[in-house]
Amino acid sequence: MNTELFQQPKKDELIGLEEQHEISCLVQKFAMEKLGYSKVKVSSFQLMQKKPQSKVNVAFNKSSNDLYLRFGKYDFADLKNQKSIIVARIGFSKKKHGYGTALLKELCIFGEKFGYEYLEIERPNPDCQIFMKKLGFKDKFYLPIDQLKLSIQEYELFRQTETSFI
Repeated sequence: MNTELFQQPKKDELIGLEEQHEISCLVQKFAMEKLGYSKVKVSSFQLMQKKPQSKVNVAFNKSSNDLYLRFGKYDFADLKNQKSIIVARIGFSKKKHGYGTALLKELCIFGEKFGYEYLEIERPNPDCQIFMKKLGFKDKFYLPIDQLKLSIQEYELFRQTETSFI
């Protein structure tokens, strides 16, 4: 019998309370500062338990703005057991306002701080895939955090020079 499936994660592999608090704050701050909400409720079963977790899922949904993020190590996909941030759902009421770039930038900063290795966008729609290519995603829907951060910086520099010529 394979007992690996039933083993508890090691303590250093758990997402601690400080990190969970930062996850919640990241989503709240983004929704308030970028999307303009004065009050933000982040939904998460794991955050409500107030104990270290191996994985944390958070959701934010208000009007036509929708986020669902996963943090931790997952056995599925190509990134088996790599500490990853997964953008499972992303949608904004206003398109092409820089919200996606701003969110990914914040997730990269968070990821570096807490030792995440990859950021993955799960099942992106065709519009999202076009956006992803601009940020350095190629044939796969994930990138190492440090590579994504550099790609975002390059993209923002390109956008600045593009608008300065107009």
